[in-house]
Amino acid sequence: MSPILVEIVAPMMWTTDLSCRGCGLAFDTLGFRDKDQKACLDSYPEDWKVATDTLSSLISDIRRLYRHRIHIRIIDALSPMGIWKQLRHRVYRFPAFIVGDQRKTYVGWDCDELGAIIDEEIHKSA
Repeated sequence: MSPILVEIVAPMMWTTDLSCRGCGLAFDTLGFRDKDQKACLDSYPEDWKVATDTLSSLISDIRRLYRHRIHIRIIDALSPMGIWKQLRHRVYRFPAFIVGDQRKTYVGWDCDELGAIIDEEIHKSA
């Protein structure tokens, strides 16, 4: 049985990443990278930070429950793919979960409701 695809569409928090090899090494040595990333994260509103932590916990719970039976793909809601998913599946609140053959969608924070949709898709594919 192949894993069920669970796509999660939600706005993501970003930090600047100094990924140039030469610059990155210099900035790491000087300690700028950690300060820069912390400053970027501190600039987000508190409710975004709470939502990100809650979503992270929800993803961990789902991964723990379904292990090898699901494949999770996280999509930034502000990316071109995220906008396409919002339009295609008519989800305009977050987090939005698109499960299985992309016919089932769920918007919200309830792990039990999301689990019921995943279980239904797993039983369909078995």
